Amino acid sequence: MPSYWALSGTLENWMVALEKGVWGVSEKAKALWAKVQPGDIVVFYATGAGVIGYGVVEGKFESSEPLWPREREEGRVIWPYRLKIKVEKVFEKPKPRPKGMLVAFAINKLSEEAFKELLG
Repeated sequence: MPSYWALSGTLENWMVALEKGVWGVSEKAKALWAKVQPGDIVVFYATGAGVIGYGVVEGKFESSEPLWPREREEGRVIWPYRLKIKVEKVFEKPKPRPKGMLVAFAINKLSEEAFKELLG
């Protein structure tokens, strides 16, 4: 049984993430990142826009390569804990966040019900 997670970040970062199939989190979110497993379902939440799609985790790795715009500008890695994601669906327009969906952190546990509500 897969777990469900909401990944939260800026729309700008999501554009890079969707193109590359990679999402990254900082040291603060490492404990949650450690719980995410290949096969888990992840929902893409763009701050200020809404839910923009979902995918399946294919793997996890650490990287010292700056990937996102802010990392490139600053010349350092801010989000080294990365998830390799197979993007399953990107919605034509962002969907509102389901009631039970937390987006306070870079990675948030998501209920299967909240995920199903997004698909409904």
